[in-house]
Parts: sequence; C-alpha cells; structure tokens
Amino acid sequence: MMVITEECINCAACIDECESNAIFEAGDDYIVNDESKPALSEDLTYIVPELCDDCKACVDVCAVDAIEEQ
Repeated sequence: MMVITEECINCAACIDECESNAIFEAGDDYIVNDESKPALSEDLTYIVPELCDDCKACVDVCAVDAIEEQ
C-alpha cells in the first residue's frame, strides 16, 4: 500500500500521474463503489488504498519523496 507522508507539499503532481485515480487533494471527498466517502486527510494529498493498484507511478513524480510503501 502506498502512502503520502508529512513531507508532502501538496503540489498535485501525483494526482495527475495516477492512472487509477486513487489520489485526492486534501479535504476532497472520494467515491468507492458508487459510495461517497469523506476525505482521508484535511491537510495532505492522500491515496485511497481501495483504489490504488501499487503501480508506483506517483513515486517517480514526487518532488519531495513524500510517497512510500507501507
């Protein structure tokens, strides 16, 4: 599972790179199985585990190395 750490500067480069549409801006709600869910973070860009396919494309574009595997 990929996670975004506190080092994130909310530049959104990872959002644009994610082909699974699994990354969302801080505070944005998301949808899984046609059900709206509240934001996982109000402060940082975040990855929804249920949508992420662990392709790691986001890691390559992160300017501050704030995305890691857990």
